[in-house]
Amino acid sequence: MKFRTATLHDAPAIARVHVASWDVAYRGIMPDDVIAHTTIAWRTGWWSAELARHEWPVFVLEAPGRTGEILGFCHVTASRDPDADPQTVGEIPSLHVLPHLRGQGRGRMLLDRALAELQHRGYAECTLWVLAENRPARGFYEKLGWRPDGGRMLYGGTDVPEVRYRIGVSPQPVTAPQGLVKGIDSTVDREPDRV
Repeated sequence: MKFRTATLHDAPAIARVHVASWDVAYRGIMPDDVIAHTTIAWRTGWWSAELARHEWPVFVLEAPGRTGEILGFCHVTASRDPDADPQTVGEIPSLHVLPHLRGQGRGRMLLDRALAELQHRGYAECTLWVLAENRPARGFYEKLGWRPDGGRMLYGGTDVPEVRYRIGVSPQPVTAPQGLVKGIDSTVDREPDRV
């Protein structure tokens, strides 16, 4: 498997992973009309715009071999929450792995890569938002040391509650990010309209 930073060319492949993940992880939690709205075409447009900004990386994990199929991705950025300092608190807006590959370490590897990026940039903490009823994702993060910090909101345009999780990030000297750590998988997503 190979990690790399996504390019604009990757938007359709990231969208496919995103939609497949949503369809499995959020079915029964998120309203059906919201899931139906998350089409590959819509997500491709959203990811094209996000990747074109070049502000923060989206890390992708590719399948071994020549195909280069994207198996999962993790987006990292400065926190967008109004109660956080974006100079010291990072955020994971999206972490998704193809559903049939969960539980094999890929999500954890992507998350570790994102946290290494925050360490490299000198951030002290990282947050992410999880649907309150997404028990598998919450268990995944809690197992890795993430804890709810009391932040709550509704997913944009719905009555679906989310909870915010937080973990400390040990700042490192500004050098190239170090290697990755072991892994497991999960799903989290935060849309830009939910600020």
